[in-house]
Amino acid sequence: MPSTPHPAPIRLQVLAHGPTDFFHCAQCEHLFDAAGIGGPVHQEIQTAYPAEVLEDADRLATWLRELTAQYGERLQIRIVDPQSPEGFLKSLRYRARRYPTFIVNCRATYTGWEPAALERLLTSALHQE
Repeated sequence: MPSTPHPAPIRLQVLAHGPTDFFHCAQCEHLFDAAGIGGPVHQEIQTAYPAEVLEDADRLATWLRELTAQYGERLQIRIVDPQSPEGFLKSLRYRARRYPTFIVNCRATYTGWEPAALERLLTSALHQE
């Protein structure tokens, strides 16, 4: 009996600002940790962000974990920083002026924090495949 082909996964791109932490090469990180300065440097970088940026990043990470648990391999998530060259171009292409903006299969977009609105787009994408 022939096996049924698996539908293509939903491609979800997320344009969102997020805190960035800079790391050095593995050897340097190991030396910094051995010297006791690695942790404090990374902690200083993280605390330099305003509380609302960290809260939004945590909220988005929680939401994306929930989507991953719900959809599993049927969903491929890619986060793009709008300040990167790629993110800037995607913001122009999809007319994103606020973040987070979710792009489903390079077609449908949703901007905001309402899970039900994004869920409708994802469900629609599942039925189109």
